[in-house]
Amino acid sequence: MERNGTRRLAGSTGGDTMPRYFFHLRFGQRLVLDEEGFELPHRSAACTEALAVVRELTNPELSGGSRRWASWFLEVADDNGGFFRTPIGHPALEVVTPGAPRAVAGPAVPPVAPVAHDAVRKGRAAELVREMLARRQQTQQLLRHNQALRRELSNLFVASRRIRIRANRLVSLARAAGQQ
Repeated sequence: MERNGTRRLAGSTGGDTMPRYFFHLRFGQRLVLDEEGFELPHRSAACTEALAVVRELTNPELSGGSRRWASWFLEVADDNGGFFRTPIGHPALEVVTPGAPRAVAGPAVPPVAPVAHDAVRKGRAAELVREMLARRQQTQQLLRHNQALRRELSNLFVASRRIRIRANRLVSLARAAGQQ
């Protein structure tokens, strides 16, 4: 039975519950929240899963390798807040501002073959990668459209200025002809 993001373990009695852990992605001040999370038995299992996700994300065959994820961090949180943070790609550079959470030093995770884990978790990581790529492509498309609109606006401004100059000349000529 679920209650406050936890589920009772099968065959357990009393207060044994399986907590829900959330795997958030962070790039600088941007945060991609994991709103669903995964039920895992304990924090150690959540950290192990986080490292497996990092290995999967940095696998060149699946998502382009660790350079694509440079300066991204995977943050693991439970109901009490974040407790584990690890860089996804290398180099792991981060702008640190006062009050910003600091990276927890952890073991380096070299890109290796993905660890076998259930298809749901693997599919979720792949889904996040696809969503990020789709947003990046949408952003590029919007930037191209923005440039086209700016060019069009600039052309309209130049044409409008030419029309205004011609209109002022015609008014000047009409006034000069009326005074003669």
